[in-house]
Amino acid sequence: MALGGLPNISYIIRKPEPLGTEFKTTACAITGCLLHMEIQRGKEKMKERKYNRDIGATAGCTLHLLEGSFDDGLPHGIKADAWFGSVRTAMSVAAKGHEGVFQVKQNKGLFPKEYIEKALEDAPGGVKIVLSGTAPNNVPLIALGYRYSRKTTLCFVMTSRAGSTNAGNPYIMKYTDGFGNLCQREVERPEVISKFFSESNTIDSHNQVRQSNLALEKKKAY
Repeated sequence: MALGGLPNISYIIRKPEPLGTEFKTTACAITGCLLHMEIQRGKEKMKERKYNRDIGATAGCTLHLLEGSFDDGLPHGIKADAWFGSVRTAMSVAAKGHEGVFQVKQNKGLFPKEYIEKALEDAPGGVKIVLSGTAPNNVPLIALGYRYSRKTTLCFVMTSRAGSTNAGNPYIMKYTDGFGNLCQREVERPEVISKFFSESNTIDSHNQVRQSNLALEKKKAY
């Protein structure tokens, strides 16, 4: 077998260490503590996991992580990157009583990504568009488009009470002027996006410690 009979082995070219075991993880954005990890065991094996056949592997994985992270029966607010981000994930999280904010890139089914990008294609940085709608399971959701710069539009799907779309802490844009001087200016952004990015590196920090600082993948097993 290509994986030597080890379904947890994966090869992801964009990763700093492409060959290894892939985990999906959750962490507390306040304390930085890791809460739960799920080993990814290949496409076919993951189909057998709870929820996955009904709502898909991405939304199913999100619910597994939530159930592994919290056992108090209380609603929680979560933020997740584009791997998790989809309408299906947002509506599944909301159906469990949680609130969530998810960045949307490739998983754009049921999400008005093309409409948002077209509406903002000539807008300057800091402009946003907010759309509300109802998911197939009757959960109210919000689609948020944010013009990060003159070239980039960011898209998010969020549950109805996950955060405010009013102005929050601005993004500090740095650039070089015509004389080579380093300059900066504030770019307005919605509060929910400000909070999203202020906490979005929690998992990345753990990955850096494990893969770079400690270099666990390079250590010998004794």
